[in-house]
Amino acid sequence: MPVGLKRGDRPPLLLFHGWNGSSHNLSAWLPALAPHFMVVVPDLPGCAGVTPLATRHTARAYAQWALDLVATRGLGRVAVGGLCSGTAIALAFADLAPDRVTALLLHTPFVRPALIRPLIRAQLALLVSPVGALWGPVRRSTTLSMLHRRLFAEGAQVDAEHLAHDQADLLAADARAGRELARDLLTDDRTATIRSWKGPLAAVLADHDAFVDSPRTVVALTEAAPQSVIERFPGGHGWTPAYREHQHAALSRLAPQLRAAMV
Repeated sequence: MPVGLKRGDRPPLLLFHGWNGSSHNLSAWLPALAPHFMVVVPDLPGCAGVTPLATRHTARAYAQWALDLVATRGLGRVAVGGLCSGTAIALAFADLAPDRVTALLLHTPFVRPALIRPLIRAQLALLVSPVGALWGPVRRSTTLSMLHRRLFAEGAQVDAEHLAHDQADLLAADARAGRELARDLLTDDRTATIRSWKGPLAAVLADHDAFVDSPRTVVALTEAAPQSVIERFPGGHGWTPAYREHQHAALSRLAPQLRAAMV
């Protein structure tokens, strides 16, 4: 079920979680964003047990699904944002319907394939190759999935509750949906969409993120959208207590600025 808050006089903010995740991924954002926005975080098709799309799971297909969701809920114009691969969906939404978007909030944005860390690009390429067909059974191994988190997402420092949620999300995700979105992340350059966006844009990145090259991503964002307001904080890609504290501080600073910039 979508995570939502009563609208009141706050503008709607539609957020998209990351690859093979769920709305739980963004629950830590709510204390910083809720005072300024009516936040809606849907579980995406093919994730958290939600029925997959009938078509290929690309960022654009997800964005079209989200446009239908916005229409169904009568939200009108919305700010959109996301985490990691969810940023690709947010940007596809803005590309499909720029007149429906009031602002962008991008956490660890996937701007173009070259800015994804080489090791992560290699993993995505393996996932979309014929060998990737093994992903379905392999992801059910708690031992293998935990090893991956310890190597690439600071899993050793993440509390047990969050690790359990991550594993549950992984098991509930549709393997086809994950592989198709991975292919899209490897091939689609979203620089032109960012360059054409003239509205408010806020971004959040950890300095040493394991998935994207943060310094180069910041350069790409500021070159394509000079109006970008960017917060960087210490950390990698793991949802450690220190990471969540820095993230909360960054979002708390950005949220009122983004709200004030909206028209």
